[in-house]
Amino acid sequence: MIRLRRQLPYLGPLLAWMGVIALLSTDVGSRENTMQWAVWLLRCVLPGGQQDRMQAQLESPVMAARKFAHAFEYAVLAFLACRWLWFSFGQERRTWQRQGVMFSGGYAIIDELHQGWTVTRTAAVGDVAIDLLGAVLGMVLFARAVCRPRKRASRRA
Repeated sequence: MIRLRRQLPYLGPLLAWMGVIALLSTDVGSRENTMQWAVWLLRCVLPGGQQDRMQAQLESPVMAARKFAHAFEYAVLAFLACRWLWFSFGQERRTWQRQGVMFSGGYAIIDELHQGWTVTRTAAVGDVAIDLLGAVLGMVLFARAVCRPRKRASRRA
């Protein structure tokens, strides 16, 4: 069994990020609260009369940003999960890639179930699919960062 002290630098950030995702699954990450940030930004940028007109046009960009945030959250989660698995257990590449994505996908399902029980949130299968796409992206980014092929010495003519 690998000691926790040795795993903590890799497991700590993973657990902290899982906490951030759990927090965003509550009222804090609801559409109403995230829309407030967009409206606030509009008030900072646009003069008085244009704000009301632009607020209605913000729905689509805010929704797109929220879906992008889903993918980003799970890309980071998979990156950290693969990092923990690779550094802590030294597994073969295919194993930690598969386990990192499976871990992130399992957490995405739990996250959506949690959102289904939260009054101001809704659970959506499409969000789990977006989360899985983000997880695959995070795994690929980690694999590229860690498993870079070594540069070969160039041949001189």
